[in-house]
Amino acid sequence: MKTVKLEDEKLGLEEVINIARKEPVLVLTPDGKEFLISEADDFEKEVEALRGSPTFQKFLDERLRGKGTFPLEEVEKEIEKELAERGKSSK
Repeated sequence: MKTVKLEDEKLGLEEVINIARKEPVLVLTPDGKEFLISEADDFEKEVEALRGSPTFQKFLDERLRGKGTFPLEEVEKEIEKELAERGKSSK
């Protein structure tokens, strides 16, 4: 898998697609968003390639370490709190 950091490499869509013809492309935007581009009609081939890709496995490991999980109850409380605050500020 090839990683393209748009902040460092100014590639057009056609260039990214040409890379994706050969291997999946992980596109990192300057604002931190990540997009994976790969040929759509050969899913099984892509799954097998990603399983054997040290780069992709490293990417998954980093994401696993970098993000925590939150209990659903905690998320619900946060939403309720925000809704309550919005209700107070609109009066």
